[in-house]
Amino acid sequence: MDSSSDREFDELIKFKILLAKSGGFDVEHLMDIKPRSYSLHLYDDGDYSDQIILYAKFGIHRYNMVHGKNLQLSFVEKYNVHHRPFFSCYSITLVAKDLASGGSLVPFQTKFVEERYDMYKRLSCYIARPKFEPKQEEKSLNQESVDKEADFIIPEWPSENAFHDKSRYYLVKKLDLLNHDWIRLYMELAFLKKNTKIKKPKLSRLAIVKVAVETDENVERPNERLKARNATFYIKYKYRRNKGQASRVGKIKAAQALAGTGELLESYSNEY
Repeated sequence: MDSSSDREFDELIKFKILLAKSGGFDVEHLMDIKPRSYSLHLYDDGDYSDQIILYAKFGIHRYNMVHGKNLQLSFVEKYNVHHRPFFSCYSITLVAKDLASGGSLVPFQTKFVEERYDMYKRLSCYIARPKFEPKQEEKSLNQESVDKEADFIIPEWPSENAFHDKSRYYLVKKLDLLNHDWIRLYMELAFLKKNTKIKKPKLSRLAIVKVAVETDENVERPNERLKARNATFYIKYKYRRNKGQASRVGKIKAAQALAGTGELLESYSNEY
C-alpha cells in the first residue's frame, strides 16, 4: 500500500476502536472523524420511519420476553445504521415506559442486524436493555454466527386441514391477540420488509384474519404455545391499499427462536 492507503487504513482502525468503546450507540462525537469509506449514518431529527418505530418496539418486546417485564415504547431518541453488502446494523436509543412502576421513563438501547437472503429476511436482536444497566459483552456478527443462524429455516405453510391438529397447532383467539399485541408487531414488520414497492403503506389498514402457532416444546394447555421460546407463527392477513379498493389477502410466516445466548432471532417470509 502507498502512504495515503496506509493513512486511510490507520484512520479506519482508530475509528473502529473508538466506535467499539462508545458501544455503538452514542456516536455523535465520532461523526466528524468518520472515514469516508465507513458507511455509518446518524439520525436524530425525531422524524423516524415506521421501520425504525417497529424495530424499537421489537427490542422492547425482546427484553420483556426474556426478563418478564412490561415496558412500552414512549419515543425514539436517535439511531444510527451501518450498511454492509449483505446486512445492515441498526443501533437505536429510545425511551420506554415501565407500566409496572406507574409509567416511569426508562432510557433504553437496542441493536439489530438485518440480514438479506433471496427468499426471506432475518432480523436478529443482539442487544435489548435499559441504557444504564451493566453492559454485557456484545456478540459480533462474524461468518460463523451467520452460518449458524442460516440453519434456522421456517417451514412451509401447512394445508388448511393441518391446522386442525391441536396436538401441533394452536389457533389464536381474538382475546389472545388483545393480550399479545406483539403478534401484530410480527405481522407489521414482515409486511413492511417484504412489500417495499408499496409507497407509504398504511399499517392501520392491515388486519389479522387468522393466526396459528406451532412449536415442538411440551405444553400443558394449547394456548401456552404463545409463550414458547421457539415457535413459528402462521399469520393470514388482509390489506387494503386505498379506501375504494377491495382488500387483498396475504400470508406471513414469522419464526421466533430464543437461543440459549439470549438472542431473539426472527425470520420472515411473506406471500402477497
